[in-house]
Amino acid sequence: MQVPAEAFLGLQRVSETRFSLPLRPALSGGGGSLFGGVGLAAGMAALAQAAEKPLVWGTGQFLSLTQGMDALTVEVSLPAVGRHVTQGQVQGRHDDQPIFTVLGALGQRPEAGPGTWVTRPEAPAPESCPRIDREHQEETLHRAIELRRAKGMFGFSQEGEPSGCGRNLLWARMPGYTIDAVALAIIADYMPSVLGDALESQIFCTSLDNTLRLGLPRPTEWVLCDNRMTYTEGGFGYGTGYLWSESGHLLATATQSMIVRRPPVAAVAAG
Repeated sequence: MQVPAEAFLGLQRVSETRFSLPLRPALSGGGGSLFGGVGLAAGMAALAQAAEKPLVWGTGQFLSLTQGMDALTVEVSLPAVGRHVTQGQVQGRHDDQPIFTVLGALGQRPEAGPGTWVTRPEAPAPESCPRIDREHQEETLHRAIELRRAKGMFGFSQEGEPSGCGRNLLWARMPGYTIDAVALAIIADYMPSVLGDALESQIFCTSLDNTLRLGLPRPTEWVLCDNRMTYTEGGFGYGTGYLWSESGHLLATATQSMIVRRPPVAAVAAG
């Protein structure tokens, strides 16, 4: 039986607009710091609970790492509450230290004409794609996400062959959890794996911001992530991702700015 992905976060409501996010190892991306997609997901989940409306759009800016911290306070403000649309702000902090900021819009409006003007790429079924195993000695978020490589190189570990066009395709799922806004925010943060595909080598990066724009939810077990690198210059990079259901519906679009850096020579030699 699947449960909402929000349960994975362990977000605890303290008051109408204040939440606590315990910093379990399972929420980290390695190195003991909060995975960027989890920060965006937590902010979006807090907004949805406070506004009592579904998410339409959310963007997160990451200000500090969280090593050695046990929990974050997540504070919501709703400066614009409308009949159909509410706009809100979230700050995640540890004591007086800001960790992340999330802005978002929530609501639902009468349908004005549905349409999708991008096309889902062809991809082999997830069961026929090689699994990406990210081994970590400590417990991390990566244990909760199953990834399979459908096209191109997974740049964090150099698995697969570069596509030649700065684009990779990944299948992703969270076994035991439904694919909702929280799950999509987390899964979308694997988009920077396409950076290594574009540069045809193992590349490290640090997220400056994550943005997620949501379509209507659709039931799906797997999400096809169509990740595209737009440019790198001056030590920074920018990428875009399209997240598709197995049945071909566009679930969300994601964009991200990142700091780009090559790993130390010793790390490359060690693989």
